Amino acid sequence: MNRSVFVRAALGAVALAFAMDGAMASDYPNRPIELLVPYAVGGGTDAVGRAFADAAGRYLANGMIVVNRPGAAGAIGHSEGARAPADGYKLTMVTPEINLAYLQGIGKARPADFTFIARLNIDPIVLIVPANSPFKTVQDVLAKAKTKPGEVALANSGKGATYHLAAVALEEKTGLSFNNIPYIGAGPEMTAILGNQVEGGFATTGEAGTYVKTGKFRLLGVMAPERLKEFPDVPTFKEQGVDLQLGTWRALAAPKGTPPAVIAKLKEVVAKVVQEPRYQQFFTQQYLGMVYEDGDKLPAELEREFKFYSDIVTKLQLK
Repeated sequence: MNRSVFVRAALGAVALAFAMDGAMASDYPNRPIELLVPYAVGGGTDAVGRAFADAAGRYLANGMIVVNRPGAAGAIGHSEGARAPADGYKLTMVTPEINLAYLQGIGKARPADFTFIARLNIDPIVLIVPANSPFKTVQDVLAKAKTKPGEVALANSGKGATYHLAAVALEEKTGLSFNNIPYIGAGPEMTAILGNQVEGGFATTGEAGTYVKTGKFRLLGVMAPERLKEFPDVPTFKEQGVDLQLGTWRALAAPKGTPPAVIAKLKEVVAKVVQEPRYQQFFTQQYLGMVYEDGDKLPAELEREFKFYSDIVTKLQLK
């Protein structure tokens, strides 16, 4: 085949691929879309996922269905989402554990396995205890850990997950040790704290805020640069002598290779959802930090986050 024939054939193949993508997009979606949540029912990621799916269903003829795939610090759900057919019918609510699980040898999925549509939420991590706890401040927890090393039972949403990282980062910062107890998600973790099965735990206000406002939990500290406007009386960790800032986020993503026309349609849906007063009110009522960031901006940021977490995982010997 001479060069001109080869070029014409290559251009023809590209044109055919675009035509097929266009045909797929024009018919998309013609069945329900699955939204994988890599954690158990009841946690912040589940809440964000269900709020989005409910709202998105008003703009999708066949709706959106939430499917929970908890376990292995989100690695099970992230891996399933990454391996899904790149046709836009199985999306994933991706979280920072996509990097953390990989760095710790728990999971194989990477951010590069996805095409990000939009980031929907960002929250700082907080330390909570049952309302009847003797702990009133972060320093109270640290004081007991000094006298009883390794005995203060603090829950997290799974070994290797962001909330577990918050616990071990606090240990590294203070030179103390806790009895870190993992659950398969923040939902089961909240149940354990409510039942006084543990002395406290790490989460975000998305999971714990309602319990705090109704007097079931006490919020001891916020891992943020400033106090939260919803809880202005609760000091940051830095104000309490521990300069520690960590948080989590949730982003909507499709498998890598999903046709651009399909991604564009999904972005159109997101743009409509985030304008809904009902959707916005949900975040306010649940003490979740609502954001709307285009997915094209995320890969570069996740590369920086990968380096940040890589340094922490190496320093704390978490691999």
